[in-house]
Amino acid sequence: MIRLTSRAWNNVLIISMLLLILMFNLSGNLFSNEGATDEAIDVLIPHDAMLTSIVTHAYTIERVGRGWRFVPPSNDLVSEENQVTRENQTVIDNQTLTDLVIAWQNAELAPIGNATLTGATQVNLWLAGESAPRHYLFFQVGEDMLVQYPTQGAQLYKITNMTWSQLFLTDTPNA
Repeated sequence: MIRLTSRAWNNVLIISMLLLILMFNLSGNLFSNEGATDEAIDVLIPHDAMLTSIVTHAYTIERVGRGWRFVPPSNDLVSEENQVTRENQTVIDNQTLTDLVIAWQNAELAPIGNATLTGATQVNLWLAGESAPRHYLFFQVGEDMLVQYPTQGAQLYKITNMTWSQLFLTDTPNA
């Protein structure tokens, strides 16, 4: 048996615990899927995510309990010709908003390549458990609706199973 003082045995114990912790931390990274951030995405919203709000330049849709609420833009963000007043403000029922949110959750994507386009409609999606919104840029090019997720770089995706009118309450932008 090795003859060490109690102070030396304490040092051996501390070093062995640090090595054990280091080994567990390194082995945990081998089995996690978090390293694949540059992979192509195939859905607009992850299947296990809960959508809490959709924010566009023209409106906001927020989760309220089990339903949804339409919020027009604030007057300081809207130009005079697009200003929402009590006379021209439309009331959108909860079923229409629920159908719109379901369309967002079911939107499927197909990668089509890298490009830089102009004339985007910016949408911020807030998901439960995330501290910042996900920023998306939508483009209408002919019959195709394209989306770019800026954290993925210049990668463009085509939305394969939805149209502009299924995802947005506003008209199709001129492309």
